[in-house]
Amino acid sequence: MVQAIQYDAAPITAFKVLETNENGRVTVMSVDDRPVEPTSRFWTSLCSTFSSYGLSTKLFRLFTHQEVFQRVSDVVGVEGKDRLRFALEDHGAGNPKLLAVTHSTKPLIRYERIREVLQRYGAQNPEYRGGIVRSTHEPKHMDDFKIAGDGFKHQYAMETPIDGFGKPLIYLSLLRQICTNGMIGYARAFRTEINIGRGNDDNADTMFSVSRALDSFSNEEGYAALRARFEAAANSWASVFEVNRVLKVINKMAQRGMFQQTDLKHNGVIDSLALRRDVVLGGDGANLTEQNPVNIKLQRAFTQMVGDLCSIYGIAHLDAISAKRMQKIPARCSMYDLLNFVTEAATHYCDEKDGRLLQAEVGNFISCEYDLEGTRETHSQFQDFFTDLDSGV
Repeated sequence: MVQAIQYDAAPITAFKVLETNENGRVTVMSVDDRPVEPTSRFWTSLCSTFSSYGLSTKLFRLFTHQEVFQRVSDVVGVEGKDRLRFALEDHGAGNPKLLAVTHSTKPLIRYERIREVLQRYGAQNPEYRGGIVRSTHEPKHMDDFKIAGDGFKHQYAMETPIDGFGKPLIYLSLLRQICTNGMIGYARAFRTEINIGRGNDDNADTMFSVSRALDSFSNEEGYAALRARFEAAANSWASVFEVNRVLKVINKMAQRGMFQQTDLKHNGVIDSLALRRDVVLGGDGANLTEQNPVNIKLQRAFTQMVGDLCSIYGIAHLDAISAKRMQKIPARCSMYDLLNFVTEAATHYCDEKDGRLLQAEVGNFISCEYDLEGTRETHSQFQDFFTDLDSGV
């Protein structure tokens, strides 16, 4: 987790555009004549900082960047608000990355200070990427439990911005112990914000708030709700609509090369499914594997788990069925199986940031009622849907 994060301040007119690509995207800027590479956090934080003055990315389509910066300076400079604090991520090779910009009156958690706090509280797998430090922690006095025969442990994940843009966030998490799958509840219902007070980074209340949260965090009601959603998942068949949502995310990530080879060889759901030879790749998304072994493994395992839905329902493509209809017909797996597959792919087959795309889908599922909630109580076998004439399917 070793990075070189530098902090400084400059007026908005000191930010100049040096290079753009063929799509008009800014690739190189300068701050006080120092070349930097702007990130998405820079543009998002800049527009957020001056949102009350109507600044948005749409303005850059009508005016040059320098003209927009100058006009903002002309307006806010009168109030003394044109000077911005910024953070640079410098690896010593190439141009430093320009992270978020904020007013100097906003609280700031410096990278060095959060590293010290995380080390003191025994954070698991702390990782820095793109202006945010992500870490995993275990709440105190929370016993392990079982769902569908699998052992789980309570955890929570904390995301701490070190460039001054945004507050530290805590997300409830569960760890499936049999293959160390981490499920993070990326949904508002399972999220807690840490208020870090006001003032600059010299304010002692800033780090005190973070330390207090790590020392005493407890959300028994939230964990109870999270456990209840997983218990409900074990009693619910996954709908074709829910399966198709996950499939589209997996295919998109496969196209972008987000999946990586893993050394996980034991007790992995994906490994055990992919080793079966009674499934032939086909149907939606199989052409996106591009001969990548990891993509092929995920595609094979996914098809093995959910079944060849195109053959089962006699269609050429899943999108040939309306979304409303897909929500009423089952895949050949439970929601619990689907959630385990997604969390294993997010935990073991991509890094934490890319895995957030999959974890976000899990958060969406568990924060709402499943399409076929409770159906495994009345249809214990997949074939029951096709033999029970009163099922309505």
